[in-house]
Amino acid sequence: MNSYAGKLLIVNLSTGKIHDEPLNETYAAQYIGGAGLAARYLYDQIATNTDPLGEDNPLIFMSGPLGATAAPSCGRYVVVARSPQTGMYGEANGGNFFGPDLKLAGYDGIIVRGKSPTPVYLLIRNGQIELRDATHLRGKTTFDTGDAIRAELNDQKVTVAAIGPAGENLVKYALILATNPRGKKGIAGRCGMGAVMGSKNLKAIAVRAGNTKIALHDTAAFNAALRPAIEMLPDDMATQIWRSVGTAGTMDFLSLLGDVPTKYWTQGTFDVEKISGNKLAETILTGHATCHSCMVACGRKVARAAGHDLPHSEGPEYETLAAFGSLLLNDDLEMLTYIGSQCDALGIDSISAGSTIAFATFLQQEGFVPGSTFDGTALQWNHPQQTLQLVAMIARREGIGDTLAEGSKLLGARYGVEGLAVQVNGMEVPMHDPRAEVGMAVVYATSPIGASHNQSEYFLVDTSGKPVEDLNIVTMDRFESQGKAGNLARHQDFRAVTSSLVQCIFPNPPVKNMIDMLAAATGYNITLDNVLSYGERSWNLKRALNIKLGYNARANEKQPELLLHALADGGTEGHVAELEPMLREYYAYRDWDWDTGKPRREKLLALGMSEIANDLW
Repeated sequence: MNSYAGKLLIVNLSTGKIHDEPLNETYAAQYIGGAGLAARYLYDQIATNTDPLGEDNPLIFMSGPLGATAAPSCGRYVVVARSPQTGMYGEANGGNFFGPDLKLAGYDGIIVRGKSPTPVYLLIRNGQIELRDATHLRGKTTFDTGDAIRAELNDQKVTVAAIGPAGENLVKYALILATNPRGKKGIAGRCGMGAVMGSKNLKAIAVRAGNTKIALHDTAAFNAALRPAIEMLPDDMATQIWRSVGTAGTMDFLSLLGDVPTKYWTQGTFDVEKISGNKLAETILTGHATCHSCMVACGRKVARAAGHDLPHSEGPEYETLAAFGSLLLNDDLEMLTYIGSQCDALGIDSISAGSTIAFATFLQQEGFVPGSTFDGTALQWNHPQQTLQLVAMIARREGIGDTLAEGSKLLGARYGVEGLAVQVNGMEVPMHDPRAEVGMAVVYATSPIGASHNQSEYFLVDTSGKPVEDLNIVTMDRFESQGKAGNLARHQDFRAVTSSLVQCIFPNPPVKNMIDMLAAATGYNITLDNVLSYGERSWNLKRALNIKLGYNARANEKQPELLLHALADGGTEGHVAELEPMLREYYAYRDWDWDTGKPRREKLLALGMSEIANDLW
């Protein structure tokens, strides 16, 4: 198969059996790779009664068809499984070198089944595959696990994707983190994929790139499409901004729009200058880190913060600074940097952790729960030392941390105030307020993994001049709701394509060049005119997968109660997103049935998804 390694590694941890399986060429041709291809495999292997933390829940790692090539920023990896956090389809993707190294070791992906009786790690190196004892790694951080495995193997070229104590302790939003001395940390952060990995007693996967040759269908055409993309990227404004100040460099601008959530979504303004990426760059930034085939290098190297040496860590990105900063009214940049580094080390998704801590603080401060509720702990705003302590307690499920480890939806349900939790389908809303860009209300409601900005960062389309005009994705007024659904759906389809590549969303290489590279690499007839149909197919597949798992659209597709209240100050100007009219328009555009949430049979058949259509209808 052109541009693919052509096989998957199948690992059964219960039996210890490992074997290769040819990549399904039909699936690859329909779903490209990455998240789309992984979701198609997952669809076949789970059922309504699959326990997210049970042996039958497969954990799937997948690379993309442009991984291990020179295609810009296409070297990420994706992890999918049924999410223990939401009960729905779970998907997370990370960078570093794990995806390309896996592909160069001879595999497009790995499917892990079963549960090992003892802790193990999987080693893929020099054509040898083996499960190794990981008892001595239990309790180690993600970073220390990578270092320990590389030292044990006496091989600094091994990339290690590991879980920390949070994954071992089945924290519902535990993450997987890939490390390699060559590059930026690669965090597969959302949906609790680290908890799934921990439930299988799999501490890590260690991969050394091999000599697998990735053949391209038309090398000359690939290089012709590649060259102009490579030439334009260094001078592109987005490249320069991300490199200079990282994702947190957007905080000042987003704050003006009212996009940065403050005091658990109840306050309109916050002095973000104290915690922005600009401030980080001016004070504690010591260097940059990058992923495979990336010209941006958005990773923030920080050697020391809040009196702590940080030999492994990078400075926090926007989501972490907002989740632990403005959301909790913490304004100590160095402490926020250290808290973020501890989340990475312990293996915790910073969005969900910061949101859940802020929710608990809000409930106590506003009198929705008695002061003695959380083991008698007096939760406070602007108390970074307390936040740091709570992060450690969550990772180890100690005291109040055991409750917070379940996430904000279950925290609210426990005290009869579930509606106040700012989450959608069990996933904490990321740090972009739909009152500032109303299209994000639909993004969160319809995302296949629960509230997620990575399934579509549509807020940038309407606020930062990031349209994709070649695909008829245009900028509209950020407060306008009428007529927006089709534009938004096309952006979701576009992001479904990039998540199948697996391409980073930060750089802006010309879309036509990327599509031409994909066509030249694979030999598939993919063009500007039909590329969104591939994304639409993946989007409908993930919707069908959730329907299979018992998803109830009408019960779940709604905004959190706190986001229904307009703020008196800040950049939202009193606006609230009116979800239902946009959602009805969206369903009509998608050709989904309003009552059931199902893609209509005719839509699925038109997309070449007859097997899925027969399952649903």
